Amino acid sequence: MNKKNKKKELLELISILSNNETLYLIDISDLNSSQISILRKNFYEHSIRMRVVKNTLLKKAIIKNKKFNSFFPILNGNTTLLFSNLNVANVTSKIIKNFHTQEKTDKPCLKGAYAQKSFYFGGNKDLNVLLRIKSKEDIIAEILNILQFSIKNIFSSFLYSTKYKVCEILKSLSYQKKMKK
Repeated sequence: MNKKNKKKELLELISILSNNETLYLIDISDLNSSQISILRKNFYEHSIRMRVVKNTLLKKAIIKNKKFNSFFPILNGNTTLLFSNLNVANVTSKIIKNFHTQEKTDKPCLKGAYAQKSFYFGGNKDLNVLLRIKSKEDIIAEILNILQFSIKNIFSSFLYSTKYKVCEILKSLSYQKKMKK
């Protein structure tokens, strides 16, 4: 790779680190080309890009973006970068976990991840943690459902009690009308 191409790739990696919500570093060594193709397709369907990177270039990109210094210790061996500008931490983990099940393999192996402004390191232990992460949208939807249920209960109890109050008022008025006659 010539100097111009290295510089271009370095700038692309810096851009990836700076402009994406979710980053995964995985090891896909020992996977064959058809397995890699399946993974790439599954990630692509969810707007997750996959890119094999050189550790030395990724280290240089991290030096430029100090936020990811925590990744330095895991930059050895085969490194593939998964990235998306969407918050897809649990989707990425589900794809990897489903691949493990379908292919009966423990690869790809999670080296590290950055999701929801937090770092995760290690193999399947943190992959399972990432599976349970809820996106901000999921949390907001849950809160709205809880609020909606509470508001319905309050409103229905108000209507229920008001209905009987109105009935009592009408009974009282009709009773008073009968008394006047």
